Amino acid sequence: MTTGSMKQLIEEHLSSATHLSKRHVHPRLLKMFELGGMSATFTRAEGQYLWDKDGARYLDLLAGGGVFFIGRNHPRVNAALRDVLELELPNLCVVNASALGGLLAERLLELAGPQFSKVVFANSGSEAIEVCIRFTRYMTRRRRFLYLTGAFHGRTSGAISLCGFEQMKEGQDPMMPVCTSVRPNDIEALRRELSKGDVASLFIEPVQGMTTTVMDADYMREAQALCERYGTVLVADEIQTGLGRTGSWFASTGMGVKPGMMTISKTLSGGQVPISAVVMSEEVYEGVYSKFKNGPIYFSTFAENNLAMASALATVEALKAIDAPARARDLGEQLRGGLIELAKRYDCIDRISGKGLMIAVYFKGSKRLALRVQQETIGAVDPGAFAAAVNFDMFSKQRVIVQIPGPEINAIKILPPVTISEEDVRYFLGAFEDTISGYYKTGGPVLTLASGAVKDALRSVKKMIPGMGGAGPDLSDPVPVASPSRDRRPTAKADLLESNEPVTAEAVTANAPTPTPTPTPEDPVKKKFDRRGPRAVS
Repeated sequence: MTTGSMKQLIEEHLSSATHLSKRHVHPRLLKMFELGGMSATFTRAEGQYLWDKDGARYLDLLAGGGVFFIGRNHPRVNAALRDVLELELPNLCVVNASALGGLLAERLLELAGPQFSKVVFANSGSEAIEVCIRFTRYMTRRRRFLYLTGAFHGRTSGAISLCGFEQMKEGQDPMMPVCTSVRPNDIEALRRELSKGDVASLFIEPVQGMTTTVMDADYMREAQALCERYGTVLVADEIQTGLGRTGSWFASTGMGVKPGMMTISKTLSGGQVPISAVVMSEEVYEGVYSKFKNGPIYFSTFAENNLAMASALATVEALKAIDAPARARDLGEQLRGGLIELAKRYDCIDRISGKGLMIAVYFKGSKRLALRVQQETIGAVDPGAFAAAVNFDMFSKQRVIVQIPGPEINAIKILPPVTISEEDVRYFLGAFEDTISGYYKTGGPVLTLASGAVKDALRSVKKMIPGMGGAGPDLSDPVPVASPSRDRRPTAKADLLESNEPVTAEAVTANAPTPTPTPTPEDPVKKKFDRRGPRAVS
């Protein structure tokens, strides 16, 4: 390969990347995205934005599932990677210490607090969870593990055994013995299980990654006390919450909790090189490594590689420079406040959950008959179908990327970068209101899901992903679509409902007019969010 040929190769094939991946990598997953109306080909990324091959800009509030907390292609991270490559450092030597591992460990321990003394590195969140499983099983000599309903800790064999969604464990038996679930924030149920004295470790996400359920601080502190009493190691899974996202450097320590082990990943990578870390107390470290022969009990070939360490170091410094926890608190309050106001006006919004820049909007049946009939119709296909319609319209019409947090969850979730601006917050809230308000008018979510691609997705998605719902009624009959406008802001629920006349189920789907087409790049929505806008915080 000649000098510069990689850049040329990328430029030549960037627009065909999806086609090649569909052929050689994961055709079923990409087909699912295509059926769900998410077939854009992105060619550029910066901060909180993605651009497609036609130059249209998208506000990315999914951020790679929380990876890009400091935004995409952060200049400090990219510069650090270039520096490491130019220095031609020794890497992965095995027989001596990593050039940068000790430095990163020191930085993480400073942020995590004095209760932690050691760090073990790995390559992914799931691998970090596996480290915790192995270490706590070894030091306690116990075989039982506790996790919470609604939890998600990863997809490797041990981690999936601790998953709080039975749909995601289909076909994975036998699971790791013995894993027991308890309800979040139910301290009595937790007490009953721990008091049996046979639990190696308790795994808790302080804010659950899929449900965004927030653990009560009192519950977390009592859980720590119970673990100490019964000889169980408390493991705080901070893979998604860690490094400032919830308003403190770590959600668990922000609650005044001192876990025995804590996992970190996602944000730590800066979005460039896979990495995870497990910080642990001296008691845990000694419990595993007290015997000299146990030195090799854990080893990972690519952990502590120079690029991962450099990317993580640069990420931590970038987060400290902008006081990421404080900024996440402020932006989170703005987002939550705006969503709460919308919930007062739109009765299909059930509740707002989460903390900091980790937020979910849950939906419920509307009292407006026309909308409720549609919600019930698509809900028979999948309990999360209404959220799927919102997700689709936010992407295709508003160019805002959000996500459905988990199987059969009727909610959308956002994991915004901490670099978003107040203008981005306003844009998201406006786009979300335009989407929701449209469902109260002549159109509704059935039309969104009845468009050919998404209709087919709903029919076939259960076969592709376990737990996503079964067969249901045919959604092929069209209904009119709303034409959202930023210029009109309803001020009362009566204004939204427009009419109190009863609406029958037949009237929802029969004799519908031709739907309004999706806005083109020249439409007003695009003009309000053009290529030039607020820059990412560096």
